[in-house]
Amino acid sequence: MIGKLGILISILLLVFLFFLVISFGAGVFSKGEKKPEIKKYLKSVYFLLAVIAVLGCILVLFL
Repeated sequence: MIGKLGILISILLLVFLFFLVISFGAGVFSKGEKKPEIKKYLKSVYFLLAVIAVLGCILVLFL
């Protein structure tokens, strides 16, 4: 079975993949100017991904 470290790595890898997919979909890595709505949306999504990563770390390390 996968240990705690394997679960932690898989959680963080999934959060990173979500970060990449959402960033590419919103056009963060393109040269064009971004709309303020997209910037606000991305800020909220990045905050949510950070919360998920932190909670995943806490749950894996302390349980």
